[in-house]
Formats: sequence, structure tokens, C-alpha cells
Amino acid sequence: MYSFPGKLINSVKHLLGLIALLAVAFSCTDEKRSFESYEFDETRKLVAFVEDAADLITTKGNVAFRDFARKNSKWQSGNRYLFVYDLNGTCIFHPVSPELIGRNIINMKDLNGKPVIGEIVQIASNKKHPHGWVHYLWMEPGEIYPEYKSSYIMRVTDPAGHVFAIGSGNYKQKAEKIFVSCMVDSACIGLERNGLDMIPQFLDKSGRYNFYDSYIFILDEEGTALVDPSFPSLSGRKLLNLKDAIGKPIVKEMIEKLKTKQSAWLSYMSKSPDENKPVKKLAYIRKIHINKKGYIVGSSIRLEKPVWLKI
Repeated sequence: MYSFPGKLINSVKHLLGLIALLAVAFSCTDEKRSFESYEFDETRKLVAFVEDAADLITTKGNVAFRDFARKNSKWQSGNRYLFVYDLNGTCIFHPVSPELIGRNIINMKDLNGKPVIGEIVQIASNKKHPHGWVHYLWMEPGEIYPEYKSSYIMRVTDPAGHVFAIGSGNYKQKAEKIFVSCMVDSACIGLERNGLDMIPQFLDKSGRYNFYDSYIFILDEEGTALVDPSFPSLSGRKLLNLKDAIGKPIVKEMIEKLKTKQSAWLSYMSKSPDENKPVKKLAYIRKIHINKKGYIVGSSIRLEKPVWLKI
């Protein structure tokens, strides 16, 4: 079940290639058990669930998998269960799809083409912050339609020194502010390191910079779009005078907010093709400089509660 020493060289090469392909990994928590980072109880419960399971592996090793496999228990109930991979992408434990156990599925992708297992491995391989989130479109066994799933991932080491990625997920996860701020922060790190050559990654719907209805956008300081999620095949649109669904000049407000801050939150009303009335959204924006030119990098989420309760 564990990785074999003879595969070490190929595994290292594979991981280096994976890291180069996926660029900068991002984690959505800075410290273990930083539950105050999350607004919703269901998120905090999922994080605690995974961390409790990791603690059990730390003390009991693979014997813990027997506990995890028990149906209608703390560890497996309804569509809540745990999965475990080694850092080469080999499935170590999966109670819902046991046929995957022992197989290397590092190249497995979701229905949008996102390399889900690769992202799981990359999060757990991050030595500084080996925990974070993966969001993906998934077909659960026995279901008719796929649904979006958000899984919390963390690295764990058993008593024998074997290192794993352990995780569990929620379907229809409420969007946390930290999800979008982490994505924007990661995009800014990548842009500052690699310049505007990163732009194709932001337009890739199978990549890490797209989840649910959240996408990266980039504007220059004059309000001209370099990355425009509304029209991903276009760039150069003049958006300075863009207004939201109730007439708020949102790009002008972004520019104004970032005159005195490096980052900011901005609420606005968005037209929704699925609903007859506008929906509340919240954008996280950051100011960065590339070759001495200023840019605004941001993304947004749909608010799960009224904007006036907490921004």
C-alpha cells in the first residue's frame, strides 16, 4: 500500500514536473486549527473532521483505516468519508471507491479537466503550509448528476514515517471569503515571479484559478482588462466606467480603494443569468507591480448572507 523505494527517482521527477505545471500551490489556512478563518460552521466541522482523522493516523498508523472504513460511524456517514493518498498519487484508502486502492491516479481529472489528485498531492507536499482546499466537479458513485465538491486536504505522517495526503469534502460548500483571497494571493505571487506569462493559467477552466463561479480578473491602473472572466477570449476592454446592477461604478471604486491600501474588499450587485434579480457579490482585490507598471488582481464570490452583516 505504501510507496516503494525503487520508485523514488521517478516519483521525484514526476512531482517536479507537476509543480512546474501547476505553478504556485495555495493553502487557505496559515495555521492548523485556525477555525476563525472560516465563517461557516459546516466548513469548520469539515476541517476538524479531517484533522481528527489525521491525529488518529499519527498515533495508530494504517490501523486507523479500519475505523475509517466503518459505515454509519463517525468516519463514514452519508456522503461524508475520508480518502488518503501517498505523495506520489497512489490511493491508500478510499471507502467509496475501493477499486482505486493501490493504483497511482495522479493524472485523474474532474469533469472540467482539473487534475484533482495532482492538486491534492501538491497541497500536502507544501512544506510551509501543508494544508488547503481543492474545489472540483465530481461524480459521486450512485449519483446521476455531477456536483461541485470542496475538499480540505492536509499532510499527515504515521508512526512508521510514511507521509500521506488525507482529506474529505463537502458538496455544495458555501463559499468562504478565504477561498477567494487565497486564490488571488496565489495569483499575485505567480505574477510577481513569472510576469504576465501566467495569464493563460487564469483563462484555463481546468486550472486551479477557476472554481464554482469564481475567476481571476486583472486590470491595469486605467481600468483596462487584461484578464476578463466575462469575455475570456478578449482583452483590452475599457472597464473604467463599468457599473454594477444598481449603477455602482465598481472599477472606479477598486482604483480608489487601492490608492491607500495594498488589498481591499468590495461589495457589489451582479446580474445573474439564473435569477430575475441581482445577487450580492464580494470581490477581493490586490495591487501589484510588474515591470514597474501597476495592476489590479482580483476575484469574487457570491455572498451567502446579506452584505451588511459582515464584509
